[in-house]
Amino acid sequence: MQQDLSGSLSREEQLALKNRRTGMAIFQISWIMVFVCLVMVNYLVRGNQVSWPPPGVAKPEAALPTLSTLVLIASGFLVRRATRAVREDRLPEFLSGWRWALALGGIFVIVMTYEWLAIPFSGQYSNMFRVMVGFHAVHALAIGVYMIQVQRGARAGVYHARHFWPVEAGASLWYFVIVAWILFYLVLYWL
Repeated sequence: MQQDLSGSLSREEQLALKNRRTGMAIFQISWIMVFVCLVMVNYLVRGNQVSWPPPGVAKPEAALPTLSTLVLIASGFLVRRATRAVREDRLPEFLSGWRWALALGGIFVIVMTYEWLAIPFSGQYSNMFRVMVGFHAVHALAIGVYMIQVQRGARAGVYHARHFWPVEAGASLWYFVIVAWILFYLVLYWL
């Protein structure tokens, strides 16, 4: 979702933006490796079991997490619209979309906290579930806090069509939360 700003930014500003985007890509690639490693550990632990979940352990119901996943995906669309709005200097639209995305993200975290607490202790199965959901929740919360800071900056009038990198960074990180959760969701509830 990068916008060509070559006509409105100086050469130095263009280079700085390119470097920030490259840094964000490297940062996210490193996170991707950690999330993929957790999925691989899940499969290795599964592979050492006769059945998964183990006998006597009920697999968590997928209805509530599915609804929560749809809420998270909807928040991504709101973030996209809000980011576009700030690049077009439509601050009220940005604030509204960003605020709703934060609210939906909060609902997602609350539901997944419930899921984390509700799964009965059952050894490796519940441990893997808790590690994966907890790891994702920590990232979602940290990025949510960053997005709240972006919201505060926007209310103060800091961001506009020529200065929007913190908004773009927050959006990029939130998209990562969504993609990482979809990966974990599939592994934990469907595969």
